[in-house]
Amino acid sequence: MVRPFIFAAVVFQSTLCLAEDLDFNRDVRPVLSDKCYYCHGPDEENREAGLRLDVREEAIDLIESGELVDRILSDDEDLLMPPPHSKLSLSEKEKQTLQRWVDEGAAYAEHWSFMPLPESVTVPNPEEPEWCRQTIDRFVLDRLDREGMLPNRAADPKRWLRRATLDLTGLPPTPAEIREFEDALAGDDSRRHRDAVYQSVVDRLLQSSRFGQHMAVSWLDAARYADSYGYQSDKLNTQWPYRDWVVDALNENLPYDDFLTWQLAGDLLPDATRQQKLATAFNRIHRLNNEGGAVFEEWRVENVADRVHTFGTAVLGLTLECCRCHDHKYDPIPMRDYYSLSAFFNSIDESGVYDRTEKVPCPSLLLPTEQQEAARREAMETLRAAEQDYANVLRQSAQRYESWKRDSDTVSPIPDLRLAIGFDVDFDKSIKDLYHPSQSDRSWTSMSPLQAVQDCSIPRLDPALAADQQRTSKAAEATGTASDDQQDAAPEPVAVPRRAIVLDGERGVTTHGVPAFDRWTPFSVVVTLRDTKRTPHRSVIVHHTRGTDCGYNGWDLTIENGHLESRMARVWPGNAMSVRTIDPIPAGAWHQVTATYDGSSQAAGLRLYLDGVLLETDVLRDQVKKRANVVVDHGGEFVIGQRFRARGFAGGLIDDVRVYDRALTEPEMKHLATGEPIEPTEAYFAAAIDTPARQSLQTLTDARKALVMAEEAMNEIPVMQEMDQARPAYILARGQYDAPKNEDTRVNRDTFSQFGLPFPDQAPRDRLGLAQWVTDSRNPLTARVAVNRLWGNFFSSPLVTTPENFGLQGELPTHPELLDWLARDFVDNGWDVKRLCRQIVLSSTYRQDSRVDADKLQRDPDNLLLARGPASRLAAEQIRDLALAASELMNDEQGGPPVSPYQPGGDLWRESNGMSPPYQQSVGTALYRRSLYSVWKRTAPLPNMLALDATTREVCTMERSRTNTPLQALVLMNDVQFVEAARALAESVMNQNDDPERVQLAFLKLTGRNADTNELERLLSLLKEEQAYFADEPERAAALLAIGQSTVASDVPPPQLAAMTVVCQAMMNLDATVWKR
Repeated sequence: MVRPFIFAAVVFQSTLCLAEDLDFNRDVRPVLSDKCYYCHGPDEENREAGLRLDVREEAIDLIESGELVDRILSDDEDLLMPPPHSKLSLSEKEKQTLQRWVDEGAAYAEHWSFMPLPESVTVPNPEEPEWCRQTIDRFVLDRLDREGMLPNRAADPKRWLRRATLDLTGLPPTPAEIREFEDALAGDDSRRHRDAVYQSVVDRLLQSSRFGQHMAVSWLDAARYADSYGYQSDKLNTQWPYRDWVVDALNENLPYDDFLTWQLAGDLLPDATRQQKLATAFNRIHRLNNEGGAVFEEWRVENVADRVHTFGTAVLGLTLECCRCHDHKYDPIPMRDYYSLSAFFNSIDESGVYDRTEKVPCPSLLLPTEQQEAARREAMETLRAAEQDYANVLRQSAQRYESWKRDSDTVSPIPDLRLAIGFDVDFDKSIKDLYHPSQSDRSWTSMSPLQAVQDCSIPRLDPALAADQQRTSKAAEATGTASDDQQDAAPEPVAVPRRAIVLDGERGVTTHGVPAFDRWTPFSVVVTLRDTKRTPHRSVIVHHTRGTDCGYNGWDLTIENGHLESRMARVWPGNAMSVRTIDPIPAGAWHQVTATYDGSSQAAGLRLYLDGVLLETDVLRDQVKKRANVVVDHGGEFVIGQRFRARGFAGGLIDDVRVYDRALTEPEMKHLATGEPIEPTEAYFAAAIDTPARQSLQTLTDARKALVMAEEAMNEIPVMQEMDQARPAYILARGQYDAPKNEDTRVNRDTFSQFGLPFPDQAPRDRLGLAQWVTDSRNPLTARVAVNRLWGNFFSSPLVTTPENFGLQGELPTHPELLDWLARDFVDNGWDVKRLCRQIVLSSTYRQDSRVDADKLQRDPDNLLLARGPASRLAAEQIRDLALAASELMNDEQGGPPVSPYQPGGDLWRESNGMSPPYQQSVGTALYRRSLYSVWKRTAPLPNMLALDATTREVCTMERSRTNTPLQALVLMNDVQFVEAARALAESVMNQNDDPERVQLAFLKLTGRNADTNELERLLSLLKEEQAYFADEPERAAALLAIGQSTVASDVPPPQLAAMTVVCQAMMNLDATVWKR
C-alpha cells in the first residue's frame, strides 16, 4: 500500500536536515536500509562481496577508503552502487546525504526503537505554555514552535463531545447527553470550569461498558480474532469468549502488562484462574485447516509460525515473517533467533488441524455457566456416592462369593457378549465392505480373500456362535442393546474349516449393532490375529470411531512396529486417553489380543492383554473432556481392519473378533486364550455372576455418563497448555516443516540477541518467562508499540505511521521524544490504559479544531505535526453502530455468541464456499446488536463491513486501510440495515412539532450538532420533494417502509414517514455523519 504521508514526512524532516547536523537514524539509515541492506545487511546468505553496511566495524574500512562515495557516484555500470540490475537507484539528495555523512565521520547510531526506553524524558518548555493542558501538549507545541507553526483554536464544545464520545465508546452522544454537557458549561466561561466539565465527561465515558466494546476492535484486529477457522472449509468456531474477555479486560482497566501476560502465559501463572487461562486463546484464534489429507505436522508448524508473527507484530511491532526462511534482510534478527522465539509457542498438545464437527481443537478450556457449574457439581456428588456404594457392594459381594464358591459346581459361560465375528462361515447382509458401501449387498467372501488358519493353539470361536451373532446383529443395531442370553458359550460343534481374513489395509469388515464406546462405557474387545508385517506406521486393527483423517473420535486399537495402542479420544492428542505397550508383540505367530476399558475416564482404565496376560504399558495421554464419541457424518460403526483415510491392518490376519459389554476379568481372558476352565475368582464372581454388584456397576456407569453429559453442554474454547515435556525446536530450512537441517540446528527457547535486553536469568524458560521479558520496563519496544497503537485510535495516524513495523524499514516517529515520554509514563504509572486515554482526550492537542487552512494543508497535509485536531472517517463498525444508536434500534446486550445481521443477495457463505454452512440470519433484536458481535467469517466477511475497510482478520492487522469508493455510499443508501435505520430514525423524530424540528433532531442524533441554515434549507427542500413524490406513489412508500424486520409502530401517514426516511438516508451519507471531526 502506498502511504500518502511519506511526502509530508519528507517535507518537514528534510527542512530540519538543512539546518541541523545529520542524524544517522533520521537521515542516513533510511537510505542505507532502502537501497543497500538487501545485499549488504543482516542476511548473511544474501550478502554480496562479504560487505555488511549495517555494522560500523564491518563497513568502516570501505567508508574511510572513499570507495563508498566513489561507487555511489560512479558512471560505470559495473561499479555503480546500487547496481542497475537491482532496479534501485539513489536520488541526488540521497547521494548528497551519504557524502555529507562520510565527510562528517560516518557516525553510526543504534536504531531508535531498539534503544532502551529512557528512565526519564526531558519535558520541553514551549514559548506559550499556557496553551498546554497535558504534558503531551508541551511536546507538540515545542515541535510546532520549531516549525514556525501555531496550533488551531479549540473545537466547538459539541464537536469535541462527539469526537471524544465516538473515540471512547464508538457511539455518538445522545441529544440528552449533548444538552447535559451544554447545561454544565453554561454560566461559567472560566477555563477551570470548562476543563472540569470536560474531565467529568471523559470520566463518565471511561466508566461506560461501551468503552471496552469499542476499544476491543483494534486489539481484535491485531489478535486476528474471527468466528470461523478460515482456509477452504472455513467452519464456524466457538472462540467468542475470548472476544468477551478482551472487552471485560479493557473495561476493568487490566494493566497492559497483565493484559499481555495473561494472553501469552495465563495458564502458567500460579493458581491460574479460568479467566487467565481463557486469555491464552490469543495464541489459538489463528486460522486452522481441515482439508482432507492435510499433514498434521505441516499445519502444526504453520500454527506456531502464526503465533510468532502475531506476537512479533502486535506486541513488538516487528515484521518477523521473512526470518522464517532466512536472516532478516533489514533488522538484526537472524533466523536462529526466530526459531528460538518460536520454541516458546511450540509445546502445546495440538494436532495442527481441526475436524468437521463442532468439537473444539485441543488443548481446550471448558467455560460453564453458573447453572452448568451447579449441574456438574451435582453430577460429581452423585458420582462420588455411586463410587462409594459400588465399593460397599463389592465388600458385601465377597461374602456372597464364598457362599457361591461353596455351592456352585460349575462356572457359567462368559456373559455380556455383544458381538462375535468369525470367518469360518459366510456372512449375511448385516456385514459389509466399508470400502465399497454402494455394494453392501455383496457378501464378504466374494470380495476379500480368506486363508486357512494353521498352527494356532488359541481356541477357535465356534462357527455356530459366529453365525448366530451375524444373524442377530441387525436386531441388536436397531434396539441398541444385546439380549441377555447372548453369552460366549460352547454350542454344538460345526464341521467347517477354520479360516481367517487376510487384510490389505484398504478394506475392512463393518459390523452393526455395537453401541458407541464412550468415556463411561466399559467394554472388552478380543481379537485373534497374526501380524505378518512390522509396519512402521500406526495401523488400525479394530475401531469404533467417527470422523475422517482430520479428526477421528471414539476408540481404536492400533499397532505400530508391533506396539499395541488402545486410545479413547475426543480430539487427538490433547483431549484423549491412550496407553501403548512397552514391548512389541511377537510377529508371525497367532495371538489373542484383548483390550479392556472400565469406564473410569482414566488412562489407567485402558488395559491390553496378550494371550490372557496383562501387558506393561506407557500412558501416552490422560486428559479427556466431554464425550469421546461425537456424532458426525462419517463412521460410527464397529469396523475390523480398516478406517476411512487411515492405514488399515495391511498384511494382518484376523481369525475372530468378540466384543463384550464390560471389562473382562483375567480368568475370563485366560479361558478365551487357552481354553482352560475359568478360575472362579472373587473378581470374576463380582463382574460376571453377582447381581447386586452388576447392578451397582450399572448405577456407577450411569453416574459417570451424567457427569460427562453435564460437561457436554458447556462452551469450550482452545487455549494454551504447556506439554509435560517441551517439544524440540529446530531451525527449519526455508521454513519447511519437515526440513530441520540436522541436530546442530536444534534451538533453545530464547529472545532476540541483538536488542540489548537478555532473557532474565531468574525467569522460567517458558511463555511466562517470555511475558516477563516482554513486559520488562527496559524492553525497548513493548511500551512504545502499545502507546503508539492507542494514540492511533484517537488521531488520524499514530506517531509511528507504520505501527506494524518499528524496524529499519518502518517510518521514524513524528515526535520521538513524545513517544518515549508516553511510553515511560505509561510504564511508570502501572501500564494504565484508561489513564493514557484520559490524557489524550483531555489534551489541548486533541481539543483543537480540525479545520485546516491552505498554508497548513500545504505544509502538513496529513497532520503529522498535530497543528490541528483529528479528522478521519469512522471505522466500519462505528458507522453501522452510529446508525443503530441514532435510530434507537440498537440492542445494547453485551457478550455471548455472535449474531448474524442482514446480508445482501442470496447466501453469500454458500456462494463463496460450497463447504460452508448456510448463512442463518438472526431474528428479532439480535439483528440490532453492536457490530462487535456480528459474525466474522474469514472467507466471507459481512459485505457492508468489508466495503467500509474492515479487515478479514486472517492475519494480524495493526492498522486498517482507508479508502474512499462509490460503493461505500451505495452501502449507506441501499443496505437493508441502513435503510431500516433511516426509517426508524425518521419515526423517532415524527413527534416533533414541525418539519424543521424533525430534521434538526435527526441531524443532531447523527452529527452531534444542529444543521446550519444552508444545510437545513437543502434538507427541507428534499423533504418537500419526497413528500410530493410518495403522495403520488403510496405503493413505493409502503415498500420502502417494509424494508427490514422491525415494524412501523407509529400512525404517521406512510408518505410522510417515507419522505422523512429518504431525508434521514441522505443525512446518513453526509460527511458530517460518517466522519469524526
